[in-house]
Amino acid sequence: DRIFYSSSLQLSPGVFNDPEGYYVSWQRCCRNYNITNAISNPPDAGVFAGQTFYLEFPPVTKDGRPFVNSTPRLFPPLSDFACANVFYFTDFGGTDDDGDSLVYSLVNPLSTTTGDALPTPSPGPYPDIIWEVGFGLDNVVGGNPDLTISKDGLLTVTPENEGIYVFAVKVEEFRDGIKHGEMRRDFQLVVTVGCFENNPPEVRAREEGASIFYNEGTVLNFDINDDEKCIELLVTDILKNPGGSDKNNPDSVSIINLRAIPIGFNADLNNLIDQEQDIILRSNADTARFTVCFPDCPFTRNGLYQIGLVGVDNACPLPALDTIIVSVNVPPPPNQNAFFRVNSVNRTGAVSFFDQIQDGGNRIIDLGGFDNDGDSVSLTVTPLGFELSDIGVQLGQIIYAPGEATTTLQWNFDCQDESLDLDFSAGRDVPTATGVTKAFDILLQAEDFDQCEWEDPQTLLITLLINDPAQSKPVIFESNNPDKDSLQFDYLLRQTARHNIRGFDEDKDLIKLTANGINFDFQCVNFIFPDAEAEENVFSDVLWEIACDFDLQMQDSLTVQFFVEDVDACQFTNRDTLTVDFLLGPPPSEKPELEFSSLNEIEFNQDSASVIVGNTVSLRLTGKEFERDSLELVMVSEPPNGLEFETVKGLNIVSSDLNWDIDCGIFTDRSFNESITLDFVLFDKNCFLPQSDTLSLKVNIKDIPQRNEFAITNVITPRTSPDQNDYFGYYTIENPTEDDRLIYLPIDNCAGEFEEVFIHNRWGQTVFSSTNRDFKWFANDVSAGIYYYTILYSNSKYQGPLTVLF
Repeated sequence: DRIFYSSSLQLSPGVFNDPEGYYVSWQRCCRNYNITNAISNPPDAGVFAGQTFYLEFPPVTKDGRPFVNSTPRLFPPLSDFACANVFYFTDFGGTDDDGDSLVYSLVNPLSTTTGDALPTPSPGPYPDIIWEVGFGLDNVVGGNPDLTISKDGLLTVTPENEGIYVFAVKVEEFRDGIKHGEMRRDFQLVVTVGCFENNPPEVRAREEGASIFYNEGTVLNFDINDDEKCIELLVTDILKNPGGSDKNNPDSVSIINLRAIPIGFNADLNNLIDQEQDIILRSNADTARFTVCFPDCPFTRNGLYQIGLVGVDNACPLPALDTIIVSVNVPPPPNQNAFFRVNSVNRTGAVSFFDQIQDGGNRIIDLGGFDNDGDSVSLTVTPLGFELSDIGVQLGQIIYAPGEATTTLQWNFDCQDESLDLDFSAGRDVPTATGVTKAFDILLQAEDFDQCEWEDPQTLLITLLINDPAQSKPVIFESNNPDKDSLQFDYLLRQTARHNIRGFDEDKDLIKLTANGINFDFQCVNFIFPDAEAEENVFSDVLWEIACDFDLQMQDSLTVQFFVEDVDACQFTNRDTLTVDFLLGPPPSEKPELEFSSLNEIEFNQDSASVIVGNTVSLRLTGKEFERDSLELVMVSEPPNGLEFETVKGLNIVSSDLNWDIDCGIFTDRSFNESITLDFVLFDKNCFLPQSDTLSLKVNIKDIPQRNEFAITNVITPRTSPDQNDYFGYYTIENPTEDDRLIYLPIDNCAGEFEEVFIHNRWGQTVFSSTNRDFKWFANDVSAGIYYYTILYSNSKYQGPLTVLF
C-alpha cells in the first residue's frame, strides 16, 4: 500500500531570495530493527536509527530575476533482491525537467536527533546513522567489490553475505557548472543466498545477407546512396527447463529484450530496431532475430560512431545481458552553411556603418541570409542592449524564398524629427578624433535547414556608429580635486564624510548628477547623495555619518561611482565618471581614566583611609576620556549600609559623589575593627573597542577609643558649699586640659556605652538611680554618711564609696 501526502506552498520572491538557497527536511523514527550494517534498536535501548529525508533548493529569485527550477524526479526503486557472490547492478539515474546536470554519490544515511516517532521539526545539521562494526561508507555491504555508484547513477556491487543493507544516495543539481540543489534518498538492499545460476544470452551481429558474423572493432561502412543501412542481430539463451509451463516454471522460457545504447554521443535510439523488442524463447535452439537499421544522417558530424546493442533476458532477480559494440560509418549528406549579404556584398565577421547626426539623416541597409544548397534559411536580427526604435531603426518584413531570407534596415537619425523620439543614451562610447561616438551592435544569425538538421548558426555583427560633432563630453570632479577622475579617502568609524561633487558641461546642456555603490547599497549604510540636475553646472553633496558598528571584518572599503550625463536635444547622452574609494579603519579607543578626591577632612593614602565610627566619608569620583565616547560610572561592589552613590552616564566626563555615614552597624564581630573595599568601574562605550578603568578604595574602620581610667569625686557637700561640690555627677569644664578630661565618664562607643547609675546605702538600699548619662544626685533625701555608687556600661562596671557631708 502507498499513502501519498502533498501540500502546495507559495514562496514569496521578496523573502526567499537568499543566494545560499534553502532546505527542507522531514524526520521519522525508527527504521526496522533487522538492518545488518547499521545499529537499529528500539529507542529505549539508547541507540536507534531514525530517518531524515533532506532536500536543498535554490532561491526563488536570483540576481533580481525568477530562478525556475524543479528538483530531480524520484529515482527508480531497486530490483527485488541481490544474490550473494553474484554481480548486481541497477540504473539509479533520475531525470530533471530543467535539463540540469545530475551527479550521484554515496553518502551516510541520516538519523534523527531523538527517538520520538515523529520528532519535533528541527534545523540541521542532522546526525548520521551509527554503522555496525566493520561497516561504513567505504564498506557498505561488505561486498567484493563493494557498493559503488558512478557519477551518472549506475549502482554496482557483488555482495558476499546475506542480510539487509541500508545505504543512501545523494544527487546534486548543476546548471552552467554551478551547484544549486541536492536531494538524498535512502534504500535497503536485500541480499539472499542459494540463487540459481543464470546463463547470460549471446548476441551476434552480421550484415544483412552475410554468412560471416561481425567482429567487434570492425567498421561497417555504408554508402550515402544505400537505400537501407541495416544489420541483423541474433540472440540465443540457454534455458534450465526448456518447454516447461510459463506459469509454473518461469525458467522454462526466456524473454529477450534488445536495447540500443549510444556510446560517446546523446541520441534517442528507440527507432533503430524495426520490430517488437521483446521475443520469447522456448527452447535452447530458439534464436531471437532483430533488424537494426541506421539513418541516412549519422549521429556524429564525421559520420563515424559506435552503438552498443544489448540483449537482456528476464532472469530473476537480476537480468543477465550480453553486449556487442558496433562501429558504423555513414558519410553525412553534403551541405554548405548559410552566409550573409549586406547591400549585395557577401560579408563575414563584422561590418560597420558610420554617420553623423544631421537634419534629414537617413540610411537604408539591405540584409540577407543565403544558402547555396537551396535549403530554407532562418534570419534573426537582435539588437544588443538597446531597442531599434530608440535610435530610429525600423526592421522590414523578412521575406523567405528557397535558399534565402532577406530584409531591410531603415535608419532615420534625424533627431530634429520629434515624432521619432530618438534616444542614443544606450550606446557604448567609442573614442574618436571627431568627438563622442556612440556604437550600437546588431547581431544577425542565419541558419539553413539541411537534411540532417545540423545546427550550424552563422553570425554577423553589424555596428551602427553615430556622433554629434557639436557635442562635447561633460566632466565630473570633486571640488577639492578638480583634476582627478579617481580618488581615495581614509576614514575612521564614527567620522563623517563630506564631499562636494560637481559636474560641468561647456555646451550648457541639461546635465544630471547620480551615483552608485559598487559593492554596497546606499541605504544599508546610510550613505546620502541626492541626485541633481541643472544646466551647465550641477553639484550635490556627499553626507555619510559612518556608523561605529560597521563590520570591518566583512568589508573595510566602499567604492562609489559618481556620474554626470548631459542630455541634448537629440537625447545623445554622454557620461563622465568619477570613482571614489572610501577606506575604513577602526575608531581611536584609549583607556578612560577614573580618579577620586575627598570632600572632607578624611584623607586617603594610596587609595586607603582609616576612619573612626561616627564620621562620614565624602568622595567625588570622576571619569574622563576625550574621544566622544559614552561613559558609565558604576559601583560594582555591594554598597554597605549608609552609603549613597548613583550610577552616572555621559560623554567625555562623568562625576558622582559618594557619601557614607559610618555607624556601629558596620562591625560584623566583637573585634570592632572592619576593612571595607569599595570597587568602581568606568566603562568606555566605544562601539569598536570598548575599554574600562577600575578603582578600588579600602576603608579601615575602627571603634571610638575608650579610656577606662577616670577621676570621680568621692565626697559631696550639698548644703555646706552651694554651687561647689553640691551634687554627685560630672561637671562640664570649658576648654578642659588633658588632666581635666579624667573627670568625665568614659565616652560611649560601639564596644560599650553608658547604661545606668545606682547609689545605695550601707544596707544595700538604693537611694538613687538614673539612666541619664548626665545624671546629678543632690542627696536631698538622705542623711550624712557613706554611700556606694555603681556605674554600669554595656561592657564594664565602675564602683566606689561616696561620702555625703552637711
